[in-house]
Amino acid sequence: MMLAVRAGKRVFSAETAASLWERARGLMFSRRKNILFFFKEEGTIGIHSFFVFFPFDAVYLDSKKQVVEVVKAIKPFTPYVKNRKPAMYLLEMCEKHGIRRGDKLEW
Repeated sequence: MMLAVRAGKRVFSAETAASLWERARGLMFSRRKNILFFFKEEGTIGIHSFFVFFPFDAVYLDSKKQVVEVVKAIKPFTPYVKNRKPAMYLLEMCEKHGIRRGDKLEW
């Protein structure tokens, strides 16, 4: 399912990843797109970029949809990236977005 994600006046489209399979697949073997991951509770979210053939940013959000961390330009085949502050949502973005820590997102 596609969602419109609003960050201030900017709006981005993002595919959702709520099931275990969708979260496990993420951006692997896909074209450039944005994906919004949903988790049941706040915590550490570890990701890798195996079989992702382009750089992307990881935007971590807490349960109030506030950005707690942004990891920029994760390169293809990076073995492991994780957040330092608890997060409940992860937005993997392939486009320039200007999202910063402290921003509040809506969808």
